[in-house]
Amino acid sequence: MRALKFLTLFFLIYNPVKAQDNDATEALPRSIKLCSHCTCSEIPDVDGTHLVLNIQCSELDRIDYLADLDKIEWPENANGLKIAAAFEGLGLTTLGKLPPNSQVETLRFSNNAIKTYWPDPLSDVPNLKKLSFTQNELAEITPDLFTKAEGLEDVDLSFNKIADLNPLDFKHLHHVKRLNLQSNLLRKIPVEALEPMSMLEDLDLSKNGIHDLLLRRTESSLTLRAIRRLNLNGNRIRSIVKDSFPEDNNIELLDLSNNIIEVIEEDALLSCTSLRELNLAQNNITFTFALPSTLQIAILKINTLYHWPKFPGGITFVDLSYNRLSALYDEDNVEFDNLEILSIGGNQIKDFYIEKKLPKLFSLDLSYNFLPDVPKCLSTQTFPRLEELRLDGNPIESIYFKNIIALKNLYMNDLSKLYVVEDKAFSNVIGRVGDESFFEQGCFSLFLSNCASLRSIEEGAFDATTLCMLDISKNNLTSLSRTLLDWKSLPEGANLQFNPWHCSCDLQWLLDDLLPQMYRANSRLLAELRCGSPRAYEGLRLVHWYNWTEQAMCTDDLSMRSGPYGTYVVEQSTDGLSKVTSLTLILGGSIIVALLIAIALAVYLVRTRRRYRIRQAALNRKRQSALDARNSNGAQKEQFSALNKA
Repeated sequence: MRALKFLTLFFLIYNPVKAQDNDATEALPRSIKLCSHCTCSEIPDVDGTHLVLNIQCSELDRIDYLADLDKIEWPENANGLKIAAAFEGLGLTTLGKLPPNSQVETLRFSNNAIKTYWPDPLSDVPNLKKLSFTQNELAEITPDLFTKAEGLEDVDLSFNKIADLNPLDFKHLHHVKRLNLQSNLLRKIPVEALEPMSMLEDLDLSKNGIHDLLLRRTESSLTLRAIRRLNLNGNRIRSIVKDSFPEDNNIELLDLSNNIIEVIEEDALLSCTSLRELNLAQNNITFTFALPSTLQIAILKINTLYHWPKFPGGITFVDLSYNRLSALYDEDNVEFDNLEILSIGGNQIKDFYIEKKLPKLFSLDLSYNFLPDVPKCLSTQTFPRLEELRLDGNPIESIYFKNIIALKNLYMNDLSKLYVVEDKAFSNVIGRVGDESFFEQGCFSLFLSNCASLRSIEEGAFDATTLCMLDISKNNLTSLSRTLLDWKSLPEGANLQFNPWHCSCDLQWLLDDLLPQMYRANSRLLAELRCGSPRAYEGLRLVHWYNWTEQAMCTDDLSMRSGPYGTYVVEQSTDGLSKVTSLTLILGGSIIVALLIAIALAVYLVRTRRRYRIRQAALNRKRQSALDARNSNGAQKEQFSALNKA
């Protein structure tokens, strides 16, 4: 009996505990099989040299307990492929320790909310090459983040909240070649923290709050001498001094655009003996400075330069647009034999005249200066390889190319003082076919748009030349000659939109010849091709007359009827006039009847209102009289009673 009681008590105690254990077991998160929840595929790597097993887990995937990355289960990889895994937009706040896998080469945790991480979270993926934490909430980096991740070559920490870096944060990263710290809160270049990265070639520190450009600590330091590409765009740097760069550095691309640089010391950039591309756009630079002899690309637009810097002989690209230049460079002190692109738009140049040949120049931008006419030096002798010429926004009143010039694209938009394109204006402009010879004539594209005062193009403006495309949109043109050019031979069409065309019989040829061709080849150029006059056609799109069988613009009658096969014709008859007259009479009579009814109703309402007021006044008088009588009788009774008592 005692044994039975013991067994019963044991059963009652044991069963609830067992049930609780089962519930707890079911509540524990199970391992997550990635390929059951995420996208797994075998794709070529970035270089296309081999296949990788690509795992993509994004916000579109509903994954329970993904915050515990140690619970994930790597997919089977029978082919032994390298693994690239992305955990993007999943709302992760803490980076857990990943399970062991020696085949993982790339990890991306972008667009999460990671603030903290477990100690040594990457220690079990020893062959990791690329790591991205872009767009997270990291405020600091500690050395244990990269423990046993010494093979990393590409680290992206952009778009975080990192304000400072300590000397030991990157002590394990000896093989990193690319580091991205864009859009953080750094106030200075973390030179000491970057010193362990002896192989660092590409450093992006753009869009921080860096005030001083200083890449070396001591004269004997080898700090950051391996860097080839340095991006400091969008910071708060004010000056560049001689000690900004280490001696004999290997910087090839230097981007200092969108800063507030005012002063560059004369020899500050001469230590960059390998510099090929320099971008100093959108600063406050006024005075020129020396440039290294290796420079090939110089971008100095949107500054306050009054004079031309002395460019080296190997320069191929010069952008000095939107400065304060009023004259050209001194041809005796400059060698532009290798120059391919020259952009000096947006300055104050009034005269463009050069004598020395620019043998390799294929793009010339002279837009938005003070040129009163087309420069006379533009010729194939001076510019034998010129393909693109920009003369937009100059106060040019008359277009005339004095010498033969071969081009592919000619831009002459925003000429506010141009009223008419005269005869022979473009006769010396020919299309370029090859780079060497201009005797074999081709076609060129002309962009003559947004000239608010342009009212006329004379008939011989394009004699002896051939166009590929003509853009004369957004002008003030009302008519156009049929013989201006061979409209059917334009391979890229003509843009005639946003002009106040006078849709008369003189423009009927446009419907007959050009409209069908444009409709088939490039119908988007018909969207805003509209009539500006006469008033009956104002605002009407010309494509409305596509496939009409009669000459729509050569009639004074606007009545239309449907023709065979879905076409439309203009019908000239007196029936239409009589129908219109009858409808007009009926409509006029209806309006008169409606007005009479409205007047009668108004008179009735006025009289009714007056009678109502008279009745109300009479009633009010009766009520007042009765009230006065009642009050007066009561007062007399009181007086008589008082007298009787007396």
